[in-house]
Amino acid sequence: MRILITGVSGFLGWNLFQHFKDTYHILGTFGRHHPDDDGGNFAHLDIRYTAEVNRICRSFSADVIIHTAAMTFPEECMNNMALAREINISETENIARAAEKDKARLIFISTDRVFGGEKGGYKEDDPTGPKGHYGRTKLAGEEIVKSIVSNYIVLRLPLMYGPPSPFSSSFLGFMLDGFRNNRPLELFQDQFRTPLYVEDAGAGIKILLARPELTELYHLGGSERINRSDFGYRMAEIFKFDPSVIRPTLMTDKPGIPPTPTDATLNSGKFFQATGFRGRDVTKGLLTLFRNITSNNKLIYNEGHEDHEGGIENGGWGMENRDYSLFSIPHFQKTS
Repeated sequence: MRILITGVSGFLGWNLFQHFKDTYHILGTFGRHHPDDDGGNFAHLDIRYTAEVNRICRSFSADVIIHTAAMTFPEECMNNMALAREINISETENIARAAEKDKARLIFISTDRVFGGEKGGYKEDDPTGPKGHYGRTKLAGEEIVKSIVSNYIVLRLPLMYGPPSPFSSSFLGFMLDGFRNNRPLELFQDQFRTPLYVEDAGAGIKILLARPELTELYHLGGSERINRSDFGYRMAEIFKFDPSVIRPTLMTDKPGIPPTPTDATLNSGKFFQATGFRGRDVTKGLLTLFRNITSNNKLIYNEGHEDHEGGIENGGWGMENRDYSLFSIPHFQKTS
């Protein structure tokens, strides 16, 4: 199977590339940052340009396109609304038209933030109502995919965590920085999600790749509803960090943040019923990450700023050949 993954320098795109590269023929496309992976098949792609998208898609002749490239930071989307519309809507349309033209199956990655967060436990047929610009642009992207592509899956994913790409980290990056440097970590206790270990995202998508009869809309979240501060305490316990740096915070105490759903938890029952697969809970996900850490006690961190591909530009928690050397457990442990 030939699979094209957009946004492969981003957090999710990179992890999917690593998950699939030994099984499928993969082409990973990137915008600004060329990934460094021996033997990897990569191509620069500026998704703004229809002709370039058509050329890359036609020359690779993908069976499946997984569209992960997006502007994903809500605050960045709020501050750059026109750019967010271009990346999350117009570029999605370019990918959708190319997929339909080449008769490729399209897996479009969307978000739990298409919901307003009033009730949580959202199913696929629940009414949407995004509060922020990021959620609105991703919902518009969903509608474009549905209107253009004959063979598609819209896959709504929640907050994710796991090993970073060389350029992009999950939200664990700033938490690790706080634990490592004894900096206060303000974590919301009134914002609930169903966090997904990124390797479970890869495993779930791999099932979808093997099941061409599955189409349209699915949710794939972790199996636990948890707020961000409790996630931090769970992480501190498993990684033996000092939990005293955590400052449970209310979103109402932070008036400058983008409009954010209080409870965007996903009900993934439809995905489980169709596939038999369920994302692990937070404890199991963090334990898996912890156990995957090697004996290499080298910690790599470079300062950077947020990148619309889903992480940190010119920085992030470094990783060499996916060996999990980003964590140095003895270095992080509290000493008396």
